[in-house]
Amino acid sequence: MKVARIYDYSGPIAVRIDEVEVLEPDVGEVRIRVGAAGINNSDLQKTYGTYRAYEGLPHILGQEAAGEVDAVGLGVTEFAPGMRVVGRVKGAFGEMAIGRATELLPLPDEVAFTVAASLPIAYLTAGMALIHKANVQHGEWVLIHPGSGGVGTAAVQLARLLGGRVIATAGNRTKVQQLLELGAAHGIDYSVQDVVSEVGRITDNSGVQVALDGAGKVTFAHCLDAIVNNGRIVSYGTTTGMDAALPIGKLLGRNATIYGIALWYTLLG
Repeated sequence: MKVARIYDYSGPIAVRIDEVEVLEPDVGEVRIRVGAAGINNSDLQKTYGTYRAYEGLPHILGQEAAGEVDAVGLGVTEFAPGMRVVGRVKGAFGEMAIGRATELLPLPDEVAFTVAASLPIAYLTAGMALIHKANVQHGEWVLIHPGSGGVGTAAVQLARLLGGRVIATAGNRTKVQQLLELGAAHGIDYSVQDVVSEVGRITDNSGVQVALDGAGKVTFAHCLDAIVNNGRIVSYGTTTGMDAALPIGKLLGRNATIYGIALWYTLLG
């Protein structure tokens, strides 16, 4: 079967299309014939070696897919060959991919593979952040910073469904407009606007109850400055840096709660 994989960390130029043997599903696993695969920022990061490639090198890219079950391993009773499924898989950028049965869901016929493949990572991460960690309540202000990535756009929609008043950020006016169309009540263009000042203006200087930090070092600092007393921050990304300063006095003064989430480790647990 054909796969897209990397042999080094020189960036997207390192991606090669190779022929490899079809893997057999192990106990509790399902092999699917990939109909469509989602592309995430972490896939790009893997090509530079800044995001862990769990199987080492060479590494087949891709972490989520939709398709048809091709074969099942021992112990799998909920899926059978021919069934449509979607979920987390290993090596989604291939004609076949392996996933754990516990990380797959049946896919209705009316949902296209191309639509379904874009959902698992972004929407599971957004759901974990907003529901399981931040526990967003109706009427609360929610800052999604930035809001223009896969998880960010999912979070904008989900936060609105939860009754949150959403403030979302992006790096240009076009993306801000897209976030408003997705359901954000307010948008901030962080390329020309000060995020913390704008949050203060929008909320009458009260701040937000919940802030989602999707990029690490820079955005985390903004989120800490933007929350109210007893506010909650959920951090799920590190694209602006892994090491963020943590002003303990500010943290204590706001009586803040900070959560960190990583979908991979949550699913492993």
